[in-house]
Amino acid sequence: MSEENESVQVKEEKVSFAPKTEKKEKKEKTAEDHFRNGMLALVGIIIAIATLQLYFSVDEIIYTWFEYQYRPIFRSVYYLTVIIAGLFVLNRFFLKKEKK
Repeated sequence: MSEENESVQVKEEKVSFAPKTEKKEKKEKTAEDHFRNGMLALVGIIIAIATLQLYFSVDEIIYTWFEYQYRPIFRSVYYLTVIIAGLFVLNRFFLKKEKK
C-alpha cells in the first residue's frame, strides 16, 4: 500500500481596511460657549482653593483635638484617605476620558 501525499494549497486573502475618513465638522464657538468655558474654569479654581483650605483646616483640627502622641497616626490616616480620594478622582474623571 502506498501512501499518496496530497498537497493542499491554502490561498491567503489579504484584507485591507481603508482608513476612516470621517471628519467631524467643528462647530464655531460662540460667545456663550466661551462664557461657559470661562465660568467652568472659574468654578474649578474656586473649588481647588476651597479644597486646599479644607485640607489644611482638617490638619489643624487633628492638631487641636488629639494628643501629641496620636497626631501622627491620625494624620497618616487622613493623608492616606486624601491620596485614595485623589487617585479615585483621577481615575474616574480624567483617565476614563482619554480612553473614549
